[in-house]
Amino acid sequence: MKKKTVLIVEDSPGFSELMKYVVEDEGFKGVIFPLEENFLKWVEKEKPSAIIMDLALNRMSGFDLIRELKGNVKYKQIPVVVITGRDLEIKDITELKVHGIPYMRKGRVDMHEIHQAIRTLVEKSEK
Repeated sequence: MKKKTVLIVEDSPGFSELMKYVVEDEGFKGVIFPLEENFLKWVEKEKPSAIIMDLALNRMSGFDLIRELKGNVKYKQIPVVVITGRDLEIKDITELKVHGIPYMRKGRVDMHEIHQAIRTLVEKSEK
């Protein structure tokens, strides 16, 4: 049986490798998105069951990628969790809630919560 894929959209090499380790520890395939690639083409290629997304990325906005994903009928059902170091404003939190995207704050979340979020996302993708 093919492992479910979790796409990791993160510009910090250390944190993206940590997330890949966590994803693989949960029994899934972790794929780190190369930020210079086209996001939707990469989603099409990898067919992820879930996406872990940072919001503050080099030269791009995680919000733009979320809008691109959720605006596409083919991909809008892919569950996303945001793990960011950014302090979010009310409008940012509202936008995430509109899309049903939970978020966690780097440095204020423990590994158990991240493991649980990944399991929940992949389970949600199976429904």
